[in-house]
Amino acid sequence: MFKKIGPAVRGFTMTKHKLLTIVIVLILAGTGVTTFMGKTEKTIATAPNKVYVKVSVAENVIKQATVSYKASLEASEEGIVSGKVGGKVVQVMFENGQNVTQGDPLIKLDDQDIKNNIASSQAKLKASESQVKSSESQLVSSQTGLQKMQLSVDNAVRTYDRTKELFDGGAISKVELESAETTVSNAKSDLESAKANIETAQASIKTAQANMTAAQVDLKILANSLADTTITAPLTGIIDEKSVSLGQYANLGVALGKVKTISPIYAVIEVDQNDISSLKVGQSAKVKVGSTDIKYYDGIIKTLEASADATSRVFKCKVEVANLDQTLKPGIYASVNIVGDQTSEMIAVTTEALSGNPGNYTVFVNDKGVARKRIVSIGQITNGLVEIKDGVKNGDSVIITNVNTLQDGDAVSVVTE
Repeated sequence: MFKKIGPAVRGFTMTKHKLLTIVIVLILAGTGVTTFMGKTEKTIATAPNKVYVKVSVAENVIKQATVSYKASLEASEEGIVSGKVGGKVVQVMFENGQNVTQGDPLIKLDDQDIKNNIASSQAKLKASESQVKSSESQLVSSQTGLQKMQLSVDNAVRTYDRTKELFDGGAISKVELESAETTVSNAKSDLESAKANIETAQASIKTAQANMTAAQVDLKILANSLADTTITAPLTGIIDEKSVSLGQYANLGVALGKVKTISPIYAVIEVDQNDISSLKVGQSAKVKVGSTDIKYYDGIIKTLEASADATSRVFKCKVEVANLDQTLKPGIYASVNIVGDQTSEMIAVTTEALSGNPGNYTVFVNDKGVARKRIVSIGQITNGLVEIKDGVKNGDSVIITNVNTLQDGDAVSVVTE
């Protein structure tokens, strides 16, 4: 049994039936419905607040045909850090990731033996130079002696001729004639000796000059070897694959590191034999890097291989990207969109209109002041525009703000700023 909960109202005592009626009225009042004398009436609800939004009109835009490929980034040029001479490593002046300029010193080898050999060759050169001077002086002396011997021969011959005339006339004895003959013979012998001395001096000069030339060649080779004990960067780029440490013996030609040029950098793709005819050097491309923080880079086709791989039947193609800030590194995976010559129309809206997740994208369309949610199928995303394959038609007013908080059926008001 219910108890009375208050005094009489307008001369009537509150009964259980009336109390129940009041409770029902209070409950219904909370729902906008009032019951009175058996009749139910709806109260007029206050109109909901409008959401202020910006919109963009979906339009047909020209779409260029593109083909997408998986790619791997590679250095555009690569040089091996290696020595032209062998030696013990006494200094290492680089680390992986360091930027270097062609000709920068990277490794220093022990050069003491080479310096000792240079000193020895310099001494040999000096001795050879002295020998050349001495032989040249001997040649001059021999040439002077030759002239004197020639005069002696000439005088002896003239004397003999006079003596012979006198002998033939019976004026002198045979002994005197024989003496004149002996003088001529001795003079001619001295002349031949002088000629031999000249030949000896000339030979000595040639030998000394040959020794001097050999010493000069040795010095030049040793000087180059001395310079080669400092191993320099083969080109301008970034150091990678360092494999040298202090104190080790670096053999001639062994790779001690690599220098890679990454500005520009290549995105290398593999093109099927059926598609290779549609590509050409100089063609535009877009290189996409990253899965979450996606970035796009402009590129062009730099090279196309002349022949396909014998097994896979694909052609390697290198797409050049300027990479001026060197943020792209070799070994990174990417994708490349090659822009073709053919074009077509597509419906596009700004990417700001999209909400949802991959495979379940939606947009809101302003339908006479009411937000209508539409499921869309998207395609290519380029320069802030997304291709809408299905769900939006040309001319639709697509909402581009508050898309993550709007609900289907919300009242909206369009603002221009």
